[in-house]
Amino acid sequence: MKRKIFMVVYDIDVNKGGINSVMFSRTHLFNNDSYSSDIVTLDDKLNYPEIVSELHDDGRLNEQSSIINIYDFYRNKFTSGGINEDIVAHYNKNMQKEEPGYHFYFDGTSARYFDNGRYVKYKRWTEDGKLSVVDYFSDMRVRETREEYHPDGYLLRKMTYHPADNNVNQEHYFTKEGFCYLSRWFNHVTGKQQRVVLFSPDKQNARVFSTNLEFHSYFLDELCSTEDTKPVVICDGPGSSAKVQRMKKESASKIYTIHRNHLQEPFTLGSKLKADDELVLMNEDREAPIVVLTNRQKIDIEAQFPEMKWNIHVISHAMPIETVEVEKKDNLIVVVSRLSKAKRLNLLIEAFKKTSEEVPDAKLHIYGSGVEKAALLAQIKELKLTKKVRLIGYTTEPKVKLAQALFTVNTSAYEGQSLTCLEAFSMKTAALSFKINYLVREMYQEGVTGALVENNNVDELAAYMTDWLYNPEKVKQYGEQAYNIIRENYTLDKQYNEWHHLIQTLQ
Repeated sequence: MKRKIFMVVYDIDVNKGGINSVMFSRTHLFNNDSYSSDIVTLDDKLNYPEIVSELHDDGRLNEQSSIINIYDFYRNKFTSGGINEDIVAHYNKNMQKEEPGYHFYFDGTSARYFDNGRYVKYKRWTEDGKLSVVDYFSDMRVRETREEYHPDGYLLRKMTYHPADNNVNQEHYFTKEGFCYLSRWFNHVTGKQQRVVLFSPDKQNARVFSTNLEFHSYFLDELCSTEDTKPVVICDGPGSSAKVQRMKKESASKIYTIHRNHLQEPFTLGSKLKADDELVLMNEDREAPIVVLTNRQKIDIEAQFPEMKWNIHVISHAMPIETVEVEKKDNLIVVVSRLSKAKRLNLLIEAFKKTSEEVPDAKLHIYGSGVEKAALLAQIKELKLTKKVRLIGYTTEPKVKLAQALFTVNTSAYEGQSLTCLEAFSMKTAALSFKINYLVREMYQEGVTGALVENNNVDELAAYMTDWLYNPEKVKQYGEQAYNIIRENYTLDKQYNEWHHLIQTLQ
């Protein structure tokens, strides 16, 4: 009988890389004669069916795997029939742009409604014309309630707002039949959740949870209880470890992962632990396996806490080899990265400014999204690089983009291993990086996969980029060497065997 692998993280989305990408890849690893796998999420997004569909369509998520969201789980559990006639009638009435007795203003995707001059209702539709949101307003033009709809025509969630500040104070979640299966209470001043109440249609007793920690652990136990064979829970989200730790021991075999540098700034041996990673490392269950990506990180953890007896395993990322028919451009640098402060792309752009003065036809393309986009665009404009540096946005084809480049650059303040560098190597693209913890093992060997630059040294980074652009054949040789390393050391078979061996040791 197949053993189920549940991979737990707070949320998944189509435009997120990093941990999400690793989990997508693992669904392909764990769908065979021995295992099946699903991703488990704990957030309250309402569009997981659409997310799953897109991830299946583009091949990132194995077609045999799905995403089990906590709210969808209970909605499906407590749904016993179809959409009732009253709900259909209410939905169809709100679907209409024109409503008898109201004046309205429609701007293409939304409409505002007025009753004898009083603003009473707001509606919003999706791009394909499905009703998604209806807001209702008081005489004081204060929003009182919001209704959020499923594309199939039933109410998913209703939110009520406090009249003092228009902040949410309750959320109610519904089945297709209109049964409220869950309510959440909020402090309207602080925004903090105060309580979760779970209802069953066949029981009068409600179940109350004072925190998400209690609620999420309860859900994980219940999810695992649906399996005939004791499943394995891999905790991928660092913020989810406390919830997995709280699960009953008999519910599942647990594995914890650390995907990043576990230390606070300056991210080197001796620094304080990051709060979420401390929860993993100081887990009372000392026998629970902890998986890190590099041996360097394992050594540092054990050296900093010699009195602790952990069960730490090293399982690297794997990188399948793909054939991509693109031509490398000798003047192009490509970076695939989240646009965040930790990635320090401002230092890359600063260094590229110096390089572009020496190599006028050099181009820098950055793929990714994030909160630093506006600041980076302002920097590009200030440095007069708008014709040479492009922020292109998130890509679902990072390997194709990296294959076009002469080389890539990693300016992160810290890494767990650098998935992007492995992706580049699989495309015969060399990498230039600041010397940080923790990188792909072979990157610490000068002249093998590229080069390392003194951390934070913008001048040295610029000098290397200039030299590489002037010597493309040398850089392409680095790319060939990196490609061969991927073929030998970072295969899916090797990764699967390491995971399989670890799982076989679990009770």
